[in-house]
Amino acid sequence: MSSNYIVKQITSLYNSCNKCGLPTINCICDKTPIIKTNAKIWILSTEKEFYRASNTARLLEIVNPTSTEIFLWERTKTPTKLIANLNNSIYEPFLLFPIENYETTNREVEYKNTGKIPAFIIIDGTWKEARKIFRKSSYLEKLPIVSLKPNFKSKYDLRRGAVDGNLCTIESAIQVLKMNGEIWNSQVVDKFYDLFLRSYKAGSSGHKLVSYNND
Repeated sequence: MSSNYIVKQITSLYNSCNKCGLPTINCICDKTPIIKTNAKIWILSTEKEFYRASNTARLLEIVNPTSTEIFLWERTKTPTKLIANLNNSIYEPFLLFPIENYETTNREVEYKNTGKIPAFIIIDGTWKEARKIFRKSSYLEKLPIVSLKPNFKSKYDLRRGAVDGNLCTIESAIQVLKMNGEIWNSQVVDKFYDLFLRSYKAGSSGHKLVSYNND
């Protein structure tokens, strides 16, 4: 998807940055550490989700631009570039999705690096949206599924109705990086994510974040 987008404002008091989605008074774009992960992160997102100011997939694209790509999911169109990637033999693709029933249980695998470039597909959206994308995307049907089983509570509290036990998109990516042995990269992303949460909450109430450190 194009990086030239306009996100919905989270406050009527200030304009929002078109890149990070935060009010311009708390824009964190100039505080972004740039990394390049060994694992590819391919995010499948609806247009509605992509343009939400509280969306965390954009954060991953900002901090990890070379190895992250966001693909638009549409009911009547298939993401041709994503499908081409799935058919490229240099990648070992996995779908990150919770195991729900017998039909998906027989597709669950324990992640192991095979020597190919690991590529993790994360469905970006609410649980309801993610399940719809999962059911209606034939190109995902044969992919092995890696299911995260976090033993901690999500820090994401920017929306109502979040499902307990579910991680947001960037939190899922952080766990994927740990799974791939990229501990330092996962820590960089996690710290940037913390900064986003604090900046978002300050900006949503019309305040400028005073300190950008986690002290």
